[in-house]
Amino acid sequence: MLEYFMILLGGFLGSYHCIGMCGAIPTLIIYKNFWVGNILYNFGRVFTYVFLGFLAGLLGMYFHNFEFQVFQKGLSIFLGIGMVVFGLQVVGSIKEKGVPFLDVIFFTISDILNAFRKSPFFLGMFNGFLPCPLVYAFLMKAVLDKDPFKGMLTMFFFGIGTIPAMLFSSKLIASISPATRKNLSKLAGVIIIIFGIWTILRAFGIVHHHH
Repeated sequence: MLEYFMILLGGFLGSYHCIGMCGAIPTLIIYKNFWVGNILYNFGRVFTYVFLGFLAGLLGMYFHNFEFQVFQKGLSIFLGIGMVVFGLQVVGSIKEKGVPFLDVIFFTISDILNAFRKSPFFLGMFNGFLPCPLVYAFLMKAVLDKDPFKGMLTMFFFGIGTIPAMLFSSKLIASISPATRKNLSKLAGVIIIIFGIWTILRAFGIVHHHH
């Protein structure tokens, strides 16, 4: 349960990074009731995260079924390093812009988002697919869960953690300084880095996973 609390906390703190990246998206919503529209939008985002968590857990389970222990260790080390890299991006130590392929995806999905202004749930669903180091980091954690249901739980708790900041994003953008947002997202980056290092240490057998 502590693990899921850490994921929830990572989502909550990291969502201040989300405000900088996607905070303007909720302002696109054209809906009769502001709060209903924003809640539907957030449910859409969480729905996508849970779906991606299911796929990630399924992928992890598939690789876990391989008999080759060396391959499993290699995959864990690769995912652990990936989590550390994405964590460093969230912290701000590594630049996250400038990847041509990701930029194309970002702008293509941004165009799609504009088309769903009157359907906040679908707007949130498509928002969930936007390239984001924070989402990628927790998806890697979902792969390491090696179970579709656990992968869904990981991404569910992550998604729920991001709701408060995204629900009030338009007000938070005005009230929280960029420096404060940066410091809060740095804490999320540190949590991701800890998960990554823990994964690498587990792969080498230095620490053991207790259920």
